[in-house]
Amino acid sequence: MQMAVDIVGTDRSGAEVASLKRTLLADPDLRSVRVDALVGPVASGAMGVLSEGLLLAFGAGGVGVTLVQALCGWLAGRRPGVRLRITQGERTVEIDVTRARNAEEVLALYRQLETPPENVPGRGAGA
Repeated sequence: MQMAVDIVGTDRSGAEVASLKRTLLADPDLRSVRVDALVGPVASGAMGVLSEGLLLAFGAGGVGVTLVQALCGWLAGRRPGVRLRITQGERTVEIDVTRARNAEEVLALYRQLETPPENVPGRGAGA
């Protein structure tokens, strides 16, 4: 599985990406996660706008919750306005500093990433 993580709302994105990468690599529970730099257009068709982030690759061995908790733990230590945009497959969620400090919100975020889009209320085949 792959997950792209972009850091939004900061003028220090390069330093923040490096900090997040160090945090993830230092977590012994995330040893199986491959962490690579991700630099590219923010959205398909966007011209000249770059987003610095990380591309995370991991197996289906149950690190998803730990990974989301680590991302939110890192984000909780940031200033207001900084957000993480997390994309896994066709699903994208954003989480801000306030939500990252709330355990229930972190679990809800994980469930949003794990639930196929057709099973998310309002996103089904007829939505």
